[in-house]
Amino acid sequence: MRIIVISATSVLAKCCVENWANRANHEFVLVGRDHSRIQSTVSDLSIRFPMSTFVGEVLDFMAPAQIQDLLDSLFQKRVDLVLIAQGSGTSQIMASRDLGYLAAELQLNAVSVALFAQGCTQKALKANHGTIGVIGSVAGDRGRAYNYAYGSSKGLIEVFVEGLQQRVAGSGVSICLIKPGPTETPMTRGHKGRFADPKAVAKLISEGLAKKSRVIYAPRVWRLVMLVVRLIPFVIFKKLKF
Repeated sequence: MRIIVISATSVLAKCCVENWANRANHEFVLVGRDHSRIQSTVSDLSIRFPMSTFVGEVLDFMAPAQIQDLLDSLFQKRVDLVLIAQGSGTSQIMASRDLGYLAAELQLNAVSVALFAQGCTQKALKANHGTIGVIGSVAGDRGRAYNYAYGSSKGLIEVFVEGLQQRVAGSGVSICLIKPGPTETPMTRGHKGRFADPKAVAKLISEGLAKKSRVIYAPRVWRLVMLVVRLIPFVIFKKLKF
């Protein structure tokens, strides 16, 4: 398969790449924002998985023209799978105080994801082929006081992806919304609570994408947890602190 990974230096994305490369030989295009990190990732994976090929691409995720140019180039060849994985752990305290910080976080966590998702969908529909996985979060299922800046960006992704899913229905293209729960990554470092193993989460993501699942909760228990959370009446919900 030919696989494109956006934000390939993130822990979860890299775990997904390792999972795929462990199972079979693939052609990977790893996309990121930092040249040195992408080159380091390409070198590391090339050594550990010599039967697969790894190519790095670097661009500004905030630049629509650069995104379009990259996709125009990458989709000249057949693309079987795309994983869109960028994001940062928005500080609600900072977002509440600094509108510039909030704007930058929403741009990265929501707008840039939507641009990649839209661009990849257009290309995949033209070829009538491919699976696109978009990483959101369980945080997008309901707005909560302690992380609504981050959660709202994931909520935008959910609505955007659902619209794309309806658009591609009946075609040879599949779009999967991925909703990880709290996972042990640099984003959660210093936070309290229990966090899932990123390798286990990556395995569930890989399985869900192979099945072309519409929504992938990882770990799966979060599907039930967030169903309960969404059903809590707001008159009660507003008094809860979680």
